[in-house]
Amino acid sequence: MIVTTTTTASGILYADDDSDDRFFLGESLAAAGINARLIYARDGEEAIQYLETTPQQNLLPTLIVLDLNMPRKDGKETLGYLKSNPRFSNIPVIILSTSENKSDKDDCANLGALSYFKKPSRYDEYINIIKSFQPYIY
Repeated sequence: MIVTTTTTASGILYADDDSDDRFFLGESLAAAGINARLIYARDGEEAIQYLETTPQQNLLPTLIVLDLNMPRKDGKETLGYLKSNPRFSNIPVIILSTSENKSDKDDCANLGALSYFKKPSRYDEYINIIKSFQPYIY
């Protein structure tokens, strides 16, 4: 299920199967002072379904954040789909994953990810990562 919290017109679509990580991202946005609509998806398939059913281009999120390890459609599959689809290819995508594997980072860069961050273990580190999202929220 997708849960949407609306505070402004700009938005972030965050696909992650871990409810704690979804919670931390939402809390970190607020702590960083970023006012954005946050759309949650539990996996890449649900994220794509949300995007495909969004009727107008101006209602699409301005940033997509993906976890790599998700059921049904993982982050790399989702990223590949997004970057190959003209409707979504210009939306910046940031990877937020537990993987520190160099091949994962390289694969995501080659598929068109804007940035790749390892999920932090501390809340203040989450906030610092989230602050880097600011240029893509409008």
